Amino acid sequence: GTVRDALGGCDELIQGMALLVAGQLMGEALVAVTGLPVPGSVVGMVLVLLALLAKKGHLPELRRAGSTMLLLVPLLLVPVSVGIMEQADLLQANWWPLTVALLVSIVAGMVATGLTIRWLRRFDGKQAGDV
Repeated sequence: GTVRDALGGCDELIQGMALLVAGQLMGEALVAVTGLPVPGSVVGMVLVLLALLAKKGHLPELRRAGSTMLLLVPLLLVPVSVGIMEQADLLQANWWPLTVALLVSIVAGMVATGLTIRWLRRFDGKQAGDV
């Protein structure tokens, strides 16, 4: 095949990335105009979520962009790992409060994720127990 076949729908990926960037830019603009005390990128992703809900989740270009970005997430862990190694003495001195903070945040994140999945399942016809 062609280069386009090898890239597996590069146009769709670029369109999805453009939608994500447009959402972020709209969020940044909305925050700048209204003075909302929320980061513009968060507002932008809420706008993207609203677009997905309006289209009943049918934006395949966003799915393609999201899938591609998920493949790149491990790259974001490299700087974090280096930072942890550089701050080993400080982390060792404060291990107890850090452990408590991590446990609380992990549990809160798990609860928030579970509730979000349960809420989103209503839109695709699956029951919460099917997850």
